[in-house]
Amino acid sequence: MTTLRLNPALAKACHLPERPRSGAAVPRPPPGNALGDWALALVHTRPQKLVIAVSNVTHWAFCLPYAPMPTLQSRFGPALLQALLSLGVPPDRARAEIDRSEPWVLGRGIERSTVGHLTHYRQSVTWAAGEGLGLGAINARLADHMTLKPRAGYPAAQVLRLLGGNPKLVTQRQKEKSENWRAAYDHAQAQIGRDEVHIPVALALPDEPRLEAAHQASILLMRLPHDDSVSGPPGRTSNPGGRWIPRTLIVDFADVDSATATFARALLDEVATLGVSSLHLANALPAVIEAFEEVSGRGPARTDGH
Repeated sequence: MTTLRLNPALAKACHLPERPRSGAAVPRPPPGNALGDWALALVHTRPQKLVIAVSNVTHWAFCLPYAPMPTLQSRFGPALLQALLSLGVPPDRARAEIDRSEPWVLGRGIERSTVGHLTHYRQSVTWAAGEGLGLGAINARLADHMTLKPRAGYPAAQVLRLLGGNPKLVTQRQKEKSENWRAAYDHAQAQIGRDEVHIPVALALPDEPRLEAAHQASILLMRLPHDDSVSGPPGRTSNPGGRWIPRTLIVDFADVDSATATFARALLDEVATLGVSSLHLANALPAVIEAFEEVSGRGPARTDGH
């Protein structure tokens, strides 16, 4: 048996009775699983409310939908299983963890050592959802979270260590991100001074086949060449000095499956603010083109390749 310990707002939404004010609480036996009890909190996000869940043992977190609220207990196990598999836990060990955790019971009283992590995760999820990220992308961000107390490390690595996965996968992902950043920077710097600059999305935003958030557009345009001799366009406070602004920008959408109107609107607005005269979409699938057409009516120029 594993307790899902709800914060006050979620406990109220689930109509969980208050704990008795007097008398000693009946101690429950420790759960027989690896990840221990869970601390859950309601996160008011749009378009749907989410629940953030934090393991008491590892402080690793994942999200699941809040609705339908009456089925939270029955949905928690399948949601946790999917999150563990996505993290890289072997399927047999992931299923065994769920089996050892059941049944799930609701309770109050979140451990003090977990409260700070829960608060930090809630803030992170609120920001990510506000940017337009979907549930899968939010959980991917949570998997990369690093804690500093009680000791520095990646909670996801501890989960993999406990459940038979490869904890080095987490630090390997961080190393690959650093290498990709360097490759994107070198690609950009080779184009300083050109009237036409080419940005491959696969290099600027690796492993992100769905572009759905405004901040992804900002990251993409950070891959413009940087030149300290260039001062930003006059009167544009959002354009920092040192960024080379080409006349034509070609964004290569190879390996991108889809985009949302939120991303398309953010990219078009930032390109216009920077003063780029012409934006071209290369290797864009219909689902990407449709997002830009939804925002601008006709969309930027389209090219078959570059």
